[in-house]
Amino acid sequence: MLQTRRGVELFYSFQKKNTEDLLANRERCREDLRRANRDAQFSTLLHCYQRELVLDRELHEKKRQYMESIPGISSVLRDQALLAENAFLPALDALLKGVGNDVFTGREDLIEAKKNLHSAYRVPALLAELRVEADRSLTWVAHLLHQLFLMTQNTELGPEAFEKTAEAFTCFEEGETQLMGLSTIEGFEDANAALGKSLTHLQTCTNLLREAHRLQQLFENPPPPEEPQENREELSPRRRWKNL
Repeated sequence: MLQTRRGVELFYSFQKKNTEDLLANRERCREDLRRANRDAQFSTLLHCYQRELVLDRELHEKKRQYMESIPGISSVLRDQALLAENAFLPALDALLKGVGNDVFTGREDLIEAKKNLHSAYRVPALLAELRVEADRSLTWVAHLLHQLFLMTQNTELGPEAFEKTAEAFTCFEEGETQLMGLSTIEGFEDANAALGKSLTHLQTCTNLLREAHRLQQLFENPPPPEEPQENREELSPRRRWKNL
């Protein structure tokens, strides 16, 4: 299903809903913890975290399905992402089981377990996922550059449209270079910032391309020339009388 555009849209829709549910759970937990007495604080915290882990697992199971079938990425990056997800999910399950079986007896132990899950399993999975998204964007940019090249060769472009298309082409080439550089960034936070910068740059390129299309439409379908307006003052009887 995820091999289709509709499938990708469904995944992102699920991801958005999952994030909303996660934020709603945290808000409810803050309220529950505020109301709980001192003896019930830790059990309330465990229950809240258990719900969060369940939501997290649902999301990463969908992500694994997404990585398995998403088009336009290299097999190497797909395998790396699946390897990271397949390592993360059992670690999450182990923590979820521990929370459900009251393995943790204090807040400090729970915080330490959360940190270990994050650093050892979640961050590598997120970095692998980020590289997949960057590679998918690279595939899209490469296809777009090819189509733009063909268009400049086979279509009679107006002067302004050609200039704007060339500007968009250069912009996309720069974006392609930025995306390629992501493969050498090891830290997730740095890579995430770089991807955000690249996607913002590509949005600028897309706007340039839209403007080129608008200019070409004007070139192919120019508006009719405006008819000269009559000078009604010159035609008025009073004006003609003054000229005699």
